[in-house]
Amino acid sequence: MDLEVTGIAGADLRQSDRFPMHCPVRVCCLVTGHAATAHGLNLSAGGMAFVSSEALALGALIQVGLPNSGLSALARVRNCEWQETGWRIGVELLGSLA
Repeated sequence: MDLEVTGIAGADLRQSDRFPMHCPVRVCCLVTGHAATAHGLNLSAGGMAFVSSEALALGALIQVGLPNSGLSALARVRNCEWQETGWRIGVELLGSLA
């Protein structure tokens, strides 16, 4: 998961390693049905981060997919912040990519 999680003395409390990825990510909002393509940044067993041209609401349920592999999963938006290249979004995967 690509969330900035720190504890005592700034220790990193992430539960799984993150792996860089540079590929398209298909993002679909489950409430509105709106879909868009984002750019993947990293992936772990519990989450992923990507950059999107559109902000997503914290807590929103979305479907994320990796079109090049055909894998997808349900996810919950855990953070969304603006940076120079767009909205950097971190999500928690609610199941395995399958």
